[in-house]
Amino acid sequence: MQLLNLRAGKEFRMGKGSNWRVIYPEMGATQLTLNHSIHGPGHEFTQHVHDQSEDLFLILEGGASVRQGQVYTPIHAGEAAFIPVGEVHGTVNTTDAPVRLISFQSPPDMALYRGDRDKPADETPKPQPGHESGVQIIAVARGGPAFGRPGDWRCVASPRNGARHLLVHYITLAAGEGFEHEPVQAEVAYVLLTGQARVTAGDEAWDLKADDVIFLSAGDSFALTATAEQATLVSVQAQG
Repeated sequence: MQLLNLRAGKEFRMGKGSNWRVIYPEMGATQLTLNHSIHGPGHEFTQHVHDQSEDLFLILEGGASVRQGQVYTPIHAGEAAFIPVGEVHGTVNTTDAPVRLISFQSPPDMALYRGDRDKPADETPKPQPGHESGVQIIAVARGGPAFGRPGDWRCVASPRNGARHLLVHYITLAAGEGFEHEPVQAEVAYVLLTGQARVTAGDEAWDLKADDVIFLSAGDSFALTATAEQATLVSVQAQG
């Protein structure tokens, strides 16, 4: 288990704006990646395609648009965009304020970090005429409920809505509520979006705050309890 932070990632270039990789292969990840981005007004994360990876990004602050050729789909704080394999996509900050977002990919797409996806505008991929987009915009707090767990768990991406590589939940915990993460044979990430929480694993304990990240290798486990009035998290598990 590794404890990380969104604001302590390794910078990479993709269009304009600031982008950091937080979970990535060079630090041990083989199934899952996590990026953190802050884009000013007008900044674009270059249109591209993942040949084998599913992508999901969640707007934390502000708003933007998912760009597919000349089609722009607005997305706001509290909403996620699920991008199937092979779907042309980029993001553009079409607002007058900065936007902050996180994104997950599974399996990792090393071409993104090498800069191979960062092409000039006249070389970026475009949707084919007549193509019907598979991109889904999802309000995370209104996802389908996942029953039998402490707190309020909402399913954002799963095989039910076509996801084959990502299993994503949005979690809300009241103060004192918590859960245990049982070992699974896959990499998993939890991002604390708001509030505070205490994490224990074996004889060790850590206090987490917003923007802290838990990265789990296959077989890892921990227990988490919200220690503030309310805590919200997003969990992402690689699958398939």
